Amino acid sequence: MSAGERLLGWYQGVVDEYRRLTPRSAALFVRGGGVLPGGDTRYSITTRPHPPYFDRGEGPHIWDVDGNRRLDLNNNSTALVHGHAHPEIVAAVRSQARSGTAWGGHNPIEVDWAQLICERVPSIERVRFANSGTEANMHMLKVARAFTGRDLVLKLDGAYHGTYDAFEFAATQDGRLAPSTGGVPANLSENIVLGAWGDTDGVTALIRENADRLAAVILTPFRSAGGFAHPPEGFLETLRAVTADEGVLLLFDEVISLRLAMGGAQDRYGVVPDMTALGKLIGGGLPVGAFGGRADIMAVTDPLGDMKVALAGTFNANPMTAAAGVAGLRLLTPEVHERIDHLGRGLREGLSAAVAERELPLRVEGGGSLLTLACDPEVTRPDVLMTGLSLAFGNRGVFGFPFVSTSSVMEEEHVEDVLKSAAAVFDQVAEAL
Repeated sequence: MSAGERLLGWYQGVVDEYRRLTPRSAALFVRGGGVLPGGDTRYSITTRPHPPYFDRGEGPHIWDVDGNRRLDLNNNSTALVHGHAHPEIVAAVRSQARSGTAWGGHNPIEVDWAQLICERVPSIERVRFANSGTEANMHMLKVARAFTGRDLVLKLDGAYHGTYDAFEFAATQDGRLAPSTGGVPANLSENIVLGAWGDTDGVTALIRENADRLAAVILTPFRSAGGFAHPPEGFLETLRAVTADEGVLLLFDEVISLRLAMGGAQDRYGVVPDMTALGKLIGGGLPVGAFGGRADIMAVTDPLGDMKVALAGTFNANPMTAAAGVAGLRLLTPEVHERIDHLGRGLREGLSAAVAERELPLRVEGGGSLLTLACDPEVTRPDVLMTGLSLAFGNRGVFGFPFVSTSSVMEEEHVEDVLKSAAAVFDQVAEAL
């Protein structure tokens, strides 16, 4: 039997066990297929043979509709930095709900929320709220273009900044630009320049070549697409210097990387952009987005001033999300940051050692409280290996691979449990390979 056949045999065994454990999830997926395209409304969480359906979460754990308890390392794509149903966040939401969930006017807690963000994130002197990370990046780019009077934006190939037409372009094999998804007008490529992550000299050259048309450079300062990773030494510092020299705005998408320090990756690395987009953890578990920057840039959105960009949104800074957001941010102290980083380091070191010991074609990447499990390029069926790993960990009570984040409600024993599960799963993979 070939290695490929053994791998498929292992995968089929994992799938069979998963089906045995999740019959109610399977039934819900079938029902969902009758009213949702592919049974899905969020493509990134749909898996074969069917996704798990969850109905309860508490602390670091979630329970699916079949009653299986799992340690949650996904944390709603890193958003739930305090795990599930944290008592202080629940109390804040309940208290606010009794007073009303939303109204067509300002609320006091949005000011507290904005003040917390401005105090923590070095680049943000003024902030505006939205309802998703996509909206935050979309609005941020619009403001950058209005402020500079230019249309062109430089992004890094493969980087994800939400489902927004202006960002959904990638390089083809022959070096052309093309939409990375259907429904995006091809002629929008006239306003995009693509650089490469970590290519300091190449991105610098692109900035200087296009400076007269370039409104902004946007990037995730901590790589999140294709695997979590710290920036190469000098990369961010050089981009900051060159954009400032050329009069181009530097935009950081910190929707994920805010959890790397009190003030996000820019705080951790000491590189301050002109504007920053936020999301995920600032909402305390509710839908959220925000963007901000220098006061003079953000002034283009001022409805009482020379408003060049009109931004509205029925649920922007709604009191429910504001209450959850304030409670969650106040819980996120320097000590908590140190704790989740420590837990993340333990997972990365333990998993890396387990992979190396078995000489598996896998890589453990990341930093802080974030890590990714990825396969090496020589793997012939990466889809089979990575889907199988995700299901195999799930079968053993661990949810979240391959994109993992720690939470403030995890303990050392949870890290030990994950590493025990990893040892068992990796032994099976090593035998199959």
